[in-house]
Amino acid sequence: STVALARASIEELEAIEGVGPHIAQSVVDWFRRPRHQEVIEKLRRAGVRMQAERAEAAAPSAQPLAGLTFVITGTLPTMTRDQAKAFIESRGGKVTSSVSKKTDYLLLGENPGSKLAKAQSLGTKIISEEELRKLAGNLQSESE
Repeated sequence: STVALARASIEELEAIEGVGPHIAQSVVDWFRRPRHQEVIEKLRRAGVRMQAERAEAAAPSAQPLAGLTFVITGTLPTMTRDQAKAFIESRGGKVTSSVSKKTDYLLLGENPGSKLAKAQSLGTKIISEEELRKLAGNLQSESE
């Protein structure tokens, strides 16, 4: 929520993936400015909601891949890599570019690269696009 963001410390903001010291400092500085606090208060009085919808938190099925990390390799049957990444992220998962011991699943397509050998050496679970859809609870046909 805006309230939580406004009260966050630099350290808390830096703990968010993709937020470094410069962005964290900028956010803290922005919320400290009286003019910006006035704008937020005017928006609140005008009826703008300042908190995330609670429906997402109440519906864990909307985030079936939450907490899981994926790496994609090869050519998938029905999705581009960008589409697969969006599919995973929209369901709460995270996509990284290289296999590590933190990788939960390698999404394997045709003609994979060196990521397959790395995943095999680490014992990473290797799944197909179809298995990804099942894992995500999305059993729709490929012609969606």
